[in-house]
Amino acid sequence: MVPVLFEVAGVPIYSHGFFLMLGLLTCLAVVVFEARRRRWPAGEVIPIGLAAFVGGMVGARVAMLFFHGWDATPFVFVQQTYFDPAVGPGSILGAVVGAYIGGHLASRSLGKAGCTCDAFAPAMALGMAVGRIGDYLSAEDGLGKPTTLPWAVPVPGVDYLVHPAPLYDSAFNVLWFGALVALRAQPFLQNGNLLKLAIGGYAVFRFAIEFVRNNDVLAFGLTPQQYACLLTLGALGIYYARRRPFAWR
Repeated sequence: MVPVLFEVAGVPIYSHGFFLMLGLLTCLAVVVFEARRRRWPAGEVIPIGLAAFVGGMVGARVAMLFFHGWDATPFVFVQQTYFDPAVGPGSILGAVVGAYIGGHLASRSLGKAGCTCDAFAPAMALGMAVGRIGDYLSAEDGLGKPTTLPWAVPVPGVDYLVHPAPLYDSAFNVLWFGALVALRAQPFLQNGNLLKLAIGGYAVFRFAIEFVRNNDVLAFGLTPQQYACLLTLGALGIYYARRRPFAWR
């Protein structure tokens, strides 16, 4: 593992923080490209993007209370830790939900009847693909559970090989980015539906990949992260069920 990539004037540049920042910049670049392609005015994209960023930061930290209980309180409420380059911002699941809520509220505050957020769908996927490289290099959470598969990797402090779970996540998001780009022009995936598909697809993948990660089990053999995925998918299901007209109406 490579927790420190290099030093600049004696200051260590941590792999986790470096790839987190690179992932955010990648996400921003894709959003800008998509916004221009869709001819969205900067007066909409900038405030919605900033609101999504703030919502993502807050959501990433607050979600830690759900995943780790009150032991995570110092990590959530001490602002100085938000900018610690040695650690990450928190839960990616919380960041996704928080960013969606922040962007949605900003969109509504601008008086938008629809959702100008589909540009964030492929951006989110590619940004996470880049950011997960830092998780792998820093051996975050011990990477994954023990395995004898040919691509298993060693981690410091243990005498067995483990799943490179962050790389699974990164590979999926690269493929998911390509799928979302291919689908972005479909008429039925406009007005926020592409972003909802992006979130739902990642929730399905994350639920599955949790079985090889190191997160603690909450109940019935499932982790808090898996319950968060189920809640997300349930919310999306309810949203679309309410929008679909029934035959007897």
